[in-house]
Amino acid sequence: MIVELVLLTKGDFNMKKFISIILTFVFVLLCGCSSDTNNDSSDAKTVFKQEVTIVKMPSPPKCKTTDDSSVVNEVLELLNKLEKAPTNKDVINGGWSTMIKLKIDGKEFNYTIGSVFTDSDGKQYNVTNHKEIEDELTKIYNELDVPEVNYP
Repeated sequence: MIVELVLLTKGDFNMKKFISIILTFVFVLLCGCSSDTNNDSSDAKTVFKQEVTIVKMPSPPKCKTTDDSSVVNEVLELLNKLEKAPTNKDVINGGWSTMIKLKIDGKEFNYTIGSVFTDSDGKQYNVTNHKEIEDELTKIYNELDVPEVNYP
């Protein structure tokens, strides 16, 4: 009976030692991984850049560009408010009075607004509320505190 007790104690000691080695290994591994994920190197950071350019007619066109996220969001909201109806023509002849150029995360999107709206893919739509949207875009344009330049 004493021999069984010694073996049981010896067996428990080895199991405890094995578990503590495993826990130590896991702890060291986790500490090493967490220090790598908190690295402040520029490679690990993703920068989300956005910019809007509003181009206004009459000729020659003038434009203002800003990266102010509140202005970009306001312009996006206005574009979403356009009441568009599909056209039954491939190309509609008609000019534009406002062009929006959006750059979001390295991708560029161009939209022209008049009685016809042309999206970034070149699809055209008749617009019923273009005057209201253009007035709001003009207001944003006039309130922008950035230099007005000739559109290239």
